[in-house]
Amino acid sequence: MAESTEESRGWTGWAQMGVLAAAVILGVYFARAPSLPPLEERTLRSDVAPAVRVSKPSPGTHSLTVSLTGEVNARNPVTLMPRAAGEVIAVSPSLRPGGTFSAGETLVTIDPEDAEVWLERTRAMLAAERGRLRWQRDRGARDAQEYRHRNPGVEVPAAVQRLGQIERFEAQVRAAETDVRMAERQLEQTRVSVPFDGRVIDAVVSVGQVLAAGGAMDAGGSLGTVFDGRLEVRAPISVADLAYLGDARGREATVVTAEGVFAASVTHVAAVLAPQTRLSTLVLDFAEADRPLPMPGAFAAVSVRGLAYDDAYLLPDEAHRAGDSVWLVENGRLRRQTPRTLGRTSDGWIVAAFDVRDGVVLGAVPGEREGLAVTAVAGGGER
Repeated sequence: MAESTEESRGWTGWAQMGVLAAAVILGVYFARAPSLPPLEERTLRSDVAPAVRVSKPSPGTHSLTVSLTGEVNARNPVTLMPRAAGEVIAVSPSLRPGGTFSAGETLVTIDPEDAEVWLERTRAMLAAERGRLRWQRDRGARDAQEYRHRNPGVEVPAAVQRLGQIERFEAQVRAAETDVRMAERQLEQTRVSVPFDGRVIDAVVSVGQVLAAGGAMDAGGSLGTVFDGRLEVRAPISVADLAYLGDARGREATVVTAEGVFAASVTHVAAVLAPQTRLSTLVLDFAEADRPLPMPGAFAAVSVRGLAYDDAYLLPDEAHRAGDSVWLVENGRLRRQTPRTLGRTSDGWIVAAFDVRDGVVLGAVPGEREGLAVTAVAGGGER
């Protein structure tokens, strides 16, 4: 029993010595192993460089195009307001939204009976005043003749000629003539018209409505709105976009509405900024007159062609990086470049031409940083 215990202790000793020897060997091995470089250096030395899409744009002439949203408006809208009171007895078929009419055409007729009665009365009063004036003149002429017969060579006094009475009755005749003209005008005002050919924007009058002079009692005042056919587009624009255009007056533009695509040009720029939005406003005229134009109130997408730049690149938006910079590939590594920005359009980013080395990087690059080793792959976008 003593021998077994002694033999077991001997094997345990040999096992401990073996473990100790293995630990010494491993320590020596790791002490001689070369140290690893920092993570960034190991990445740069990697044989596997990420592939990046690049573009090599060609310099050319590029124009800034500013895209805006606006609204079609009548240049000279006219609100129809009745100037005579009474019941509407007729409305022209032309007086409907989108309708057209001729200058002087009667659009609304108000019951003229009261105006006709008043005109007849004023004409009768005028006839009476003219009769009184004629009697005074005749009486004055007879009295003057009798006076000269009795007093040869003596000047006839004004009182004998009844000059004072004649002047008074002449004034009454003029007043009566004025009343007649006013009554005639009131009768004319029972027929609502405008002095130009035009189109109707909206109409809110119908037969049977009772009008008060200056507005419809049951239509909120206005009978409708018309215009002379001339239209314009008003498009808000930021100060920055306005600066891109330079002098915007006369610049060509394209207006897109539900009715189609129309050529236009900028006529002027609002003199002040809108107080709420701090935006200016471009006003454009349609250049076409040979086909129907949109109705006022139509939504419009406006593209205005601005300044043209020579020796410029048009870069896609996916080339843009923070601070208006781009990544270039040079000798297989990323290099940051900040080109001179000339403007932005819906087609891309316009910059002054510069040396693009092996190409401008398009799209995101995982872990992108200055000096990162990459493999350039043609990715299109040359413009």
